[in-house]
Amino acid sequence: MSFEEEEEEETFEHTLLVVREVNVYKIPPRTTSGGYKCGEWLQSDKIWSGRLRVVSCKDRCEIRLEDSNSGDLFAACFVDPGRRENSVEPSLDSSRYFVLRIDDGRGKYAFIGLGFAERISSSYTLQ
Repeated sequence: MSFEEEEEEETFEHTLLVVREVNVYKIPPRTTSGGYKCGEWLQSDKIWSGRLRVVSCKDRCEIRLEDSNSGDLFAACFVDPGRRENSVEPSLDSSRYFVLRIDDGRGKYAFIGLGFAERISSSYTLQ
């Protein structure tokens, strides 16, 4: 077994943050380069509710949206080192809402709105 294979086997995931209740919204396409406004996402556009976990593994970070009871994965947002702005964008009109670029791992992606049910500490922001 090579050192690289041994190193891969000993990779640990670290949970950095768990938020028990978040909501996911279908969002309209961005019409300007100015950014997204959560005020444009109607409550009827809510498509999912559950738990958010931020997990790191080596230099990779993932925002996982999981079922609160079963832990089943609804969607994942992969955050590349030094390129957070490509994956997570804050809403222009609220500190509790973000746009995530979710990826299926095979090259297909979509943008969804993410809303926190409660304000979280500034030391735990997604920015």
